[in-house]
Amino acid sequence: MKQRWRISDFLDLEYFFIQDRRLAKEKGEGVLRERDRVLYLEKIEPDLVSAEPDREWLIYRWLQVRRSREIRSAALLPGQLWSRLSQFGPLVVFLFMVICGAGLAYSSLSYSGKEPVNVSFFFLLFVVFQILILSFLLLVWVMCKVRGRDLRSSYGLFLVNKGLSFFFKSWKYGPDNSRRTQFVAALAAVQARGKGYGSLFFWLPFLFLQISGMAFNLGVLGAILVKVAITDLAFGWQSTIQISSQFVSTFVQWLALPWSWLLGPFAYPSLTQIEGSRMILKEGMYHLASADLASWWPFLCMAIFCYCLLPRVLLFLGGLVGGQRALTRVSFRRVDYNQLAHRLLTPRLETRAGNQEQVSSSVTSAFTPKIKSVVEERPAGDLPRVTVHGNLIALLPDELFADCDVQALDLLCRQTFGYGVGESLIINDEELGYSSIFGNLKSRPDGCPSLLILQEAWQPPIQEMLIFLRKLREICDDETHLIVALIGKPEPQTIFTWVAATDLLIWQQKLATLGDLSLQVSPLVLK
Repeated sequence: MKQRWRISDFLDLEYFFIQDRRLAKEKGEGVLRERDRVLYLEKIEPDLVSAEPDREWLIYRWLQVRRSREIRSAALLPGQLWSRLSQFGPLVVFLFMVICGAGLAYSSLSYSGKEPVNVSFFFLLFVVFQILILSFLLLVWVMCKVRGRDLRSSYGLFLVNKGLSFFFKSWKYGPDNSRRTQFVAALAAVQARGKGYGSLFFWLPFLFLQISGMAFNLGVLGAILVKVAITDLAFGWQSTIQISSQFVSTFVQWLALPWSWLLGPFAYPSLTQIEGSRMILKEGMYHLASADLASWWPFLCMAIFCYCLLPRVLLFLGGLVGGQRALTRVSFRRVDYNQLAHRLLTPRLETRAGNQEQVSSSVTSAFTPKIKSVVEERPAGDLPRVTVHGNLIALLPDELFADCDVQALDLLCRQTFGYGVGESLIINDEELGYSSIFGNLKSRPDGCPSLLILQEAWQPPIQEMLIFLRKLREICDDETHLIVALIGKPEPQTIFTWVAATDLLIWQQKLATLGDLSLQVSPLVLK
C-alpha cells in the first residue's frame, strides 16, 4: 500500500537517523541491529500483509513506532514543530500581509479634495514594482536552468532555517529547553540531508511567498473598494515629460486587453476621460470633471487583479502540485534507508557468552580468532545467508585479491550490508586497470549494479581514491549504492579484521567531502 508521506515525516525520519548515528558511534552498530530487529519482530511483522514487505511501507511503519515511543516520553519532535508552523504560519502571514497591503494602499489613496490621487505613482508602486519582482525571479530561474543549476534546495533551506529560527527564538523557550534541542536537531537534519530530497523543502517557503503576495494584493484591492465606496475619490495623471493623451490612451488600452472583453466601456478610461483627468500644476484641478477623475479606479483594480493577484494564485496552485510531486519523487534507496531495511529484515546475531575464542565452522578459515563467534535466531552454527538488497560487485585491490576468501566476503557482506557478492573484479592504481573496470561497468545492459570497494582502513585515503569514486559515480546513477568496506590490518589467519575507531573516522570525514548521499563508508566486520 502506498504511503502518504509529508514533510513532517521526513523531518522526523532524519532526526531519528541522526540519533541512530550518534548511538552507533557511542555503542556500536550492534545496538541498532538488536533494537531494530526486535522492533520488527514485535511491532512490524505482525502487520505484514505479504511475505515480502514493501520498503516504503516498512520504513513508514518503523517511523510510526519510533514516534509513538518518543511521544510517550513527552518529547516534541521536529515534525510536530514543522506541522504547527505549516498550519498556523500561513494564516499569520496572510493576515499580516493583508494589513500591510491595505494600509499602504489606503495611505496612497489619501485625497484631501485639493489634489487627486496620482494614477502614475499608484500604478508604478502597486503594479509595475510587483511585475518587476516576478520578472526578476523568472530571469533567475531561466539562468539557473541554462547553467544547469538548481537553487531550489538551497533557497528553500535558507527560508526554512530563517523561518523556524524566528518562530523558535531562544528567548522564548530557553537555550536548554527540550524544544530548542529538538529544533536544532531538525535544522541539522534538513541542512545535512536537504540535497537528497531535491526540491522538497523548497515548496513550502515558495507557497508562503505566494500567500504573502495574494494577501498583499487582496489588501490593496480591499482598500481601493472601501475608499471608492465611502469617499469621493478622484484620480488624475501628470508628467513633466511631454506625453500626449493619445499615447496614454493607447498604452492603457493595451494593458486592459485581458479584461476589456468583460467590462466593455468600463474596462479603461476613454481618450476623452484621459484628457479630462490630466492635471496641470498651474491650472489646478477645479476645471476637471468628476466623471473623468473617477474613471480610473476600475482600470487600477483590474490591473492589480490580472497582473499581480492572478499570477500569484497560479503560482500558488503550481506550488501545491509541485510540492505533491516532490513528495512522490523522494527516493527510498539512499544509504540510510538501505541500512534501516537491512537491520529490520536481517535475522539477529547474538554474542555467545564465554565462548568468544571459537568461530563458526562455516567461516573458520576466514575469521581471526579475535572476532567473536555468533549465533543466529535459528539453531546455533547455522549462519544466515540473508540477502535484503540483492547482489553487488566487489572491487578488490590487487594486493588483497589473492588473500581474499570470496565465500567469507560474501557472508560478511550479507550480514553487514544485506548484499550478496555476485562477482569480484580486481582494481589497481594503474590507468589500464581503472579503464578495464570502467569499461566493464559501462557495458552492462542492466546498468551499473551496487558496488563494494574493499579498502584497508589503516592506510589513509589518498586523492586517487576520491577520483576513482567520482568516476564510479559518473558511470553509475545517483542512487547506485557504493560501499567502501573497510578492514583493519591483515593477520596471518585472515584479512577480515576489525577497524580502529580513529581510522574509520578519518575515512568517513575524508569521503564526506564528496557530498555523495549514496556512498557508504563502513567497517566490513562489526564488533
